[in-house]
Formats: sequence, structure tokens, C-alpha cells
Amino acid sequence: MKPPSPDLSPARPPAAEAALRRPTEADHRRVADVVDHWFGGRRIWPLAARSWFRHFAGTSWIVDGDRGRPAGFLIGYLSPGRPTEAVLHLMAVEPNRRRQGLGAALVAAFADDAASRGAATISTVAWPDDPIAIAFLRAVGFVAESGPGTQRLFGVDAYPDYEAAGEDRAVLQLAIRDLTIRADGR
Repeated sequence: MKPPSPDLSPARPPAAEAALRRPTEADHRRVADVVDHWFGGRRIWPLAARSWFRHFAGTSWIVDGDRGRPAGFLIGYLSPGRPTEAVLHLMAVEPNRRRQGLGAALVAAFADDAASRGAATISTVAWPDDPIAIAFLRAVGFVAESGPGTQRLFGVDAYPDYEAAGEDRAVLQLAIRDLTIRADGR
């Protein structure tokens, strides 16, 4: 009798069981305490100011990890000036939890929520010299803007001096219908 074939289908990512919830203002300090480390030492914590947790919790997501620390978060909002656009302001996943589907689950939850409120696209910016962020965003379907004013920086189309002198940024867009993973796993 022939032995059974091994199951080569991909394992269900641990993120499938992760409980996403809306952040509260009480989560601010827990995120601020770890976010610089998660970005490889880049000074990020000012982008995760308390006001984001106070005023944008209804459009943002967090996942709790071990020992009362966050495992990942996404801060986003619907653009007041562009009603069909949502903005992913900042997201991160604890380095030891990456490549398990948690980041994709956060983006999918944000996309589903934004679409239910009328958004058709999500925009975000990233440092072109952050290959982890660029690779992740591309993997879930974001595309960098190209055209007038952009240059190829670190392998991605980006705007030199976008925020200030020396502060280059890639501006990426995602048509929600093109998201490669949905919050419900479809």
C-alpha cells in the first residue's frame, strides 16, 4: 500500500486567528514604546501621537501580542477632501510576527471597512529606502505612483524631497478591488 502524500498546501497563517480590534487611547503608550524598534531604529513614534488613537480609532486597527504588547497596528482614516480615498497613515508588525499574515490581515480589515464607507482606493507613503515596507505594500497590491516629478530611488518610483529636503517618499495607491487578500480570507 502506498503511503499517503504529504499535505503540501500552505499552512493557515497564525494571523487568521488573531483578534483585530479598534485601538483606544490607552494603546498609545504601548505602540509608542515599540514602534521605533519595529522600524529598525528610525524615529517613528511622533507619527503615532496620542491624538491618532483618540480621534482615528474608529478607522484604525490593532492586534494584541504577548505580555501586553501590541503585535501589530494600522492607523488610517477616510480622506475628508477625497471621499472615495482612504489613507493608511502608519502601520507596523512586530518583527518576530512578520510573514505570518498579520500585516495583510490589518490592511484587509482597513480596506473592507473603508470600502463599506465609500472608499475605492487607499493611499499611503513610504520611505523608498525601506525595502521591507515597499515589498510588503507591493505584495498586498499597492502600486507606486510614477510620472512627472518621480525618480527611481532604491528601486521604486518616488518623489525626491517630498516632505522636506532629503525626505524622499514613494506614494503608493491601492484600488481596493485589487487587494490580494480579504479580511474574510477570500
